[in-house]
Amino acid sequence: MQKRKKREGPLRVIQACDLQAGGITSLILAICEQMDREKVNFDYLVYREQEEFGDEKIRKLGGKKLVADNTEAPNQMMRFFQKFWRTWKVLKEEKVEVFHINGSTPYDFLVGMAARLAGARVVILHVHSSHLKKDGWGHRVFQGVCRFFLPICGNYYFACSDLAGAYMYGSAPKKQIVYVKNGICTENFRFEKEIRRKMRECYRVEEELIVGSIGRFCASKNQRFLLQVFAEIQKRSPKARLLLIGQGELETELMDLADSLGIREYVIHIASTEQIREFLCMMDVFLLPSFFEGLPVVGVEAQAAGLPCVFSDRITRQAALGDRACFLSLRRTAAEWAKVAMKAAGQASENRELYADVVRNAGYEIRDTARWLQEFYLGL
Repeated sequence: MQKRKKREGPLRVIQACDLQAGGITSLILAICEQMDREKVNFDYLVYREQEEFGDEKIRKLGGKKLVADNTEAPNQMMRFFQKFWRTWKVLKEEKVEVFHINGSTPYDFLVGMAARLAGARVVILHVHSSHLKKDGWGHRVFQGVCRFFLPICGNYYFACSDLAGAYMYGSAPKKQIVYVKNGICTENFRFEKEIRRKMRECYRVEEELIVGSIGRFCASKNQRFLLQVFAEIQKRSPKARLLLIGQGELETELMDLADSLGIREYVIHIASTEQIREFLCMMDVFLLPSFFEGLPVVGVEAQAAGLPCVFSDRITRQAALGDRACFLSLRRTAAEWAKVAMKAAGQASENRELYADVVRNAGYEIRDTARWLQEFYLGL
């Protein structure tokens, strides 16, 4: 590790993460918001030149957006090369000191190598997922090669959960992996009966069962199965509604499936919103049948709102922060999922407002995460 240089002003940490609406973006921005930005502040490296969900907020937080666009590359190999080259170029110009890579796959070693060659004193690899979207044998082999090089490019290895750490770092000793909790501002998700009443009145669903899910419309979130589960719920509870918050490449396909299942009129679709708390208060049960997750921030938020949660068994058990989360195999049928979800919704007690404290006591308060990370950065 290079020697620390004397600096004026706050320590500048460059976060490699996109700024689209999603759990990782929300987490990084929330951490920055809770830090003492006279001591530590973030800039953000992205790989697509476009307007993004977090652009306005990073400006308010005093950060800037750095772009190393590689989207015009004609093929995957060129995309990797451009990502490496343009990362190196940007970080060299910015004279990066601390580079924090919020990654999802071992392929991110390329970004780490670019940072080291650009002169970064510290490179932190931080995995937020537990699986690769593409899982053919070629990808698995290439991932294995990339894992071999991870120790060369990184100084520290972070993970959001046990499954994410094992996926990213393979057989690396557990003591070398630092587990950073995906904290939230628990008070911002505390349940309130009056919010629930107003939201249900607004959508004219005062008495109906509301099944909810939040996430990007993509293959990994398994929303096709979610729609099938809701179709089974709707058979048993004809006035039930499915509240879906998200958008993505599968949006048209999923809405077409809802039509074919005969449930489209019972689906409330919200593309994006900053009123997550309000919608969570409106729900009766939260479903997340994902094929893989690191540790889902939306699951933490849902539990803070006192919602019973049904997660797929592909999600780490560390996501259960209280007594309202259960895990169900994706080998079970949609009808079986429906039965469990309805039972969970029916057993929801009247003390939902207490679960923000349960989540905080489990260590998932964003102020604690931010305080720890700030001290970590300043100690480098």
